[in-house]
Amino acid sequence: MRGKSLVITLLLIFLLSIQVLVTANNDRDDEPPSIFSHKDIQIEPHHQIERLLVSSANAVVAGRIMEGAIIVDGNLTVLPGAEIHGKIIILGGQLTNYSGNDLEEVPWVVSPAKSPFTRIVLGGLMLLVVASLIVIPYLLWLIFHFASRFPTFVHIKDRLLEIRNRWPFFYIAITLVVSAAMLILFGVLAWKTIFRQATGIFDSAFIWLIRYFASSELDRIMITITNLGFGFSYGVIVFITISTLVALRRWIELKGLTICLLGGSALNEMLKRLFERARPEAFQIVAESGFSFPSGHAMVSLCFYGIVAFLIVRKRSLHWRIAGAIVAVLLILAIGISRIYLGVHYPSDVIAGYVAGATWLGFSISLIMWWEQERERKQKDNKIT
Repeated sequence: MRGKSLVITLLLIFLLSIQVLVTANNDRDDEPPSIFSHKDIQIEPHHQIERLLVSSANAVVAGRIMEGAIIVDGNLTVLPGAEIHGKIIILGGQLTNYSGNDLEEVPWVVSPAKSPFTRIVLGGLMLLVVASLIVIPYLLWLIFHFASRFPTFVHIKDRLLEIRNRWPFFYIAITLVVSAAMLILFGVLAWKTIFRQATGIFDSAFIWLIRYFASSELDRIMITITNLGFGFSYGVIVFITISTLVALRRWIELKGLTICLLGGSALNEMLKRLFERARPEAFQIVAESGFSFPSGHAMVSLCFYGIVAFLIVRKRSLHWRIAGAIVAVLLILAIGISRIYLGVHYPSDVIAGYVAGATWLGFSISLIMWWEQERERKQKDNKIT
């Protein structure tokens, strides 16, 4: 009970510190913005930006860029008096460089090809992300499988099992440390997103990336996926999960699942009202109300599907654990991407939702492990008496 009270106290302290930062935010210094555009753009003289990213459009620079420029499927014109510090990369375009400007590095220019570089870059990025989510976990499994042939690895593994058996609360402490780390990371994201407003170019570029292949068919698919994070489909899955735990009389897991879901939802609503970030207004395929930061779908789906995956695979082999983790991660990522695609969240909202959800998920898992250890201790005491 003391550990639970300590975590709740730390959470309240974190929320209060965020509120103090919100109050002090009016005193922050202005920083040059970063710009992403998929329309023709011109940086006027005496204008200063941090970095420039342009896709399928042309850019004219007469001002100052601090950390480089990337132009994909477009041309870059650098006028006299302009300054560009950092790397200049042009994929599928041309550079017009007038005398009298200041380029810190030699530009890297790839001339236009038959196929637009934008599709090549986006397709490559998507394939890389999907392949990484599938290949990396199994690569780690192969490494562990190969390492099990060496006596040193086996000795370390046996030592960790001995520690777990002798001090079962050690793994609970590790889970709480991970949860605390996620809490700190959420604070950093909130600071950069809300207070420093440093995620504008990331949000704009990622929204454009997700919407690049938009179509009416994809709209319907994304609506179906988003309903797995909250809606009728989500409700059916939650009902089946709870009914299964009740039928199996797994009361500790049911209690942990309930705390994870209800606590995660309450925490998300609290954070939304604390930050009060408006939703994107460029387009919305589905109607949503309320504030945007952090994403409720992302946070709640990570809590629910994360704890379900934990309950299903935790006592199975490493191979099944990896497979379960891959399925859960892909589903949770798909739900978050659907929120961005449908125009109801910024990418930074979704990432913050994942981090906040991971914080509460880690806390909920630690509670389940703690309750199970207490049950085992009481069973041992009853046998002795």
